[in-house]
Amino acid sequence: MIKTIYVGYQAPHPENFSYHRDTSADEWLLIHTLTPAEFFVSGKWRIYPENQIILYPPHASADYRACNGPYKNNWMTFYTDEKYIVQTAIPFNIPIQISCADSFHHLFHLLAIENYFDYEYREQSIGHLFHLLFDKLSEACHNSSSVQSRENLLALNLEIQSNPGFQWSVPYMAKRLNISPGYMQSLYRKTFGVSCMEDVFNKRIELAKDYLAHSQYTITQIAELCGYQSSEHFFRQFRRLTSTTPSHYRQKVRGEEMPGRFNDTN
Repeated sequence: MIKTIYVGYQAPHPENFSYHRDTSADEWLLIHTLTPAEFFVSGKWRIYPENQIILYPPHASADYRACNGPYKNNWMTFYTDEKYIVQTAIPFNIPIQISCADSFHHLFHLLAIENYFDYEYREQSIGHLFHLLFDKLSEACHNSSSVQSRENLLALNLEIQSNPGFQWSVPYMAKRLNISPGYMQSLYRKTFGVSCMEDVFNKRIELAKDYLAHSQYTITQIAELCGYQSSEHFFRQFRRLTSTTPSHYRQKVRGEEMPGRFNDTN
């Protein structure tokens, strides 16, 4: 289902134009810039040339303003639960340079017309136009967004490796990369050959093995340092990934005599 609220086509704005949307907004916002503009991205105001597309999901703040003269754009607000939009691979909250600007300009024009007039097949027409618009947007941003996403993904992977004990989660990682959770998981597995959370677990166990071999921490303390909320959870995951217990591993790697029963609190 798609419910358009407003579609603006070639909307003109004065040179002092400035827009702010806070996180209370529950609609989607899609913008196509027709002149240069400044966007607040990653904590900084940045100048972008014309023909940028930027998609803001519900409850995402948005700040942009005119730059070096009057500002003009195409834009729309809408509600939707369509999977191809909600789970899109298109990055959120980041301007994307497009080369096929005429196609987007024409699609916004058609959407503005369909949204204004109450035709019999209005909803179906809007649905088809949205599909085409997002197909074109996915095609336009595929190369640039994939490169940027992979660069961000590599940086995230290094951060996980250096701090596996952090309380990582799929939604948190996706938010860090400004992509949907589904796309983040798909891209992570394609890049590293393992799911994102399984990679976190693997890195936690590698860190635990280092602590077991070279520290005097108790197993309970090691569990906490590696990000586990309970020793039992740590014990189960360690055994699943190594086929042994933390105490057994510590005794083996240190060449200690192994007792008949393992004490997994030491």
